[in-house]
Amino acid sequence: METRVTARSARVSNTLTFKSGLSLWLVIWLLACRCAPGQACPRLCVCYHMPMTVSCQSQNFTAVPAGVPYDSQRVFLQNNRITELRADSFGFETQVLWLYSNNLTWIEAGAFSNLRVLEELDLSDNPSLRRLDGGAFRGLERLQSLHMHRCHLTELPADLFHKLYSLQFLYLQENQLSHLADGLFSDLVNLTHLFLHGNRIRVLSENAFRGLVNLDRLLLHDNRIRQVHRRAFRDLGRLTILYLFNNSLQELPGQALKDTSSVQFLRLNGNPWTCGCEARSLWEWFRKARISSSDLTCSSPAPRKGQDLRFLRELDFALCPVPDPGSLAGTTTTTFSTKTRWWFSKNKPASSSKSHFHKSSETLKAFPFTSVKHPSSSSSSFSSKYDLTAEEAALPKLEPEEYWANYGNEDAASVPCFELECPPGYDSPILPSSSSPSLLSFLSLTALTLSFHLLFG
Repeated sequence: METRVTARSARVSNTLTFKSGLSLWLVIWLLACRCAPGQACPRLCVCYHMPMTVSCQSQNFTAVPAGVPYDSQRVFLQNNRITELRADSFGFETQVLWLYSNNLTWIEAGAFSNLRVLEELDLSDNPSLRRLDGGAFRGLERLQSLHMHRCHLTELPADLFHKLYSLQFLYLQENQLSHLADGLFSDLVNLTHLFLHGNRIRVLSENAFRGLVNLDRLLLHDNRIRQVHRRAFRDLGRLTILYLFNNSLQELPGQALKDTSSVQFLRLNGNPWTCGCEARSLWEWFRKARISSSDLTCSSPAPRKGQDLRFLRELDFALCPVPDPGSLAGTTTTTFSTKTRWWFSKNKPASSSKSHFHKSSETLKAFPFTSVKHPSSSSSSFSSKYDLTAEEAALPKLEPEEYWANYGNEDAASVPCFELECPPGYDSPILPSSSSPSLLSFLSLTALTLSFHLLFG
């Protein structure tokens, strides 16, 4: 009998111990979840745990609701009517904050300074948010993704992104930005994606993208860009995607693209390209580039309208002055191709190796578009964008068959001379010797006339 009482007491004791333990674990779980109805979750919101999420979307809130649990990892406030964000609006710590599709008109400097661990902030589709204070994002040093597209933003303060060292994705498309302040992105050393399409940007300055050393893709299409500084992309050595289509570009410095040595996908279509001498550096860059590119349809000059800039010939630029690669100021010097220098070296007067190449009046008439001054005249007319010297006017266009025979092989044995002077005893396999003046004069005039017709239709 005594044994049965002892056993029953033991069972009761074990049961009480189990219930006590279960109750303790339940209390701990409730404290950990912090989601008791009516206490941890704001009115009209729905709360979830693991991870702690507070969803207050589409409830017509005009301000950030009070009572959001401090340890909420995700807070959804989209599709409301919130108008302002002040420094005391956020009394909680979160990693994801969505505020898109509200009526935001103003964000006070330091409004997000309490959100020290915030990683994603979505402010998109707030069409009344036309401007931002410089310190609006102060304290968000862990922010990785920032959405501000379709906000009708007209300008961005130069210090807006100050110390956002962790930012990787920046969405600024479909606003009304007309310019980018110098050094605007200089602190965004880890940014990989920058979306600026659908704005009103007109000029890309030298320091517009300074500091973006890890940028992978840059979307600038559907703007009004008409000018790109030759060093605008100098920090974009890791860029793989560049979109500049549907802008107002007539020319683009080849040096700008040389700085984007890793680019793989380039779209430049939908621009009114000018395919005169100003296009030479871009054309030369395309000759060496191995990328996926859109077409570049010429809009001018008239003889080249409709042609693709990428597929023009070297002879189309034979008489063009090109930028001096040693000059940052962009001064020009006249540079000729190997074939052109070789022709000139074989046909210059024997009396002077580098003196002016005097042409007869008949020869000058073959080039009415130049500003070459006849020795007997005191004035000259300017009907070309560039001044051509007598030496430049004397340069011919080679026959297409001769050009394509050595295309891509400038150093072929048939063209061994790289300077105006050829080695003694050099004999041309193509052109006759300069010892036949009458034949040389005839061939020179014929070549010059052919050059004019090929270049100007």
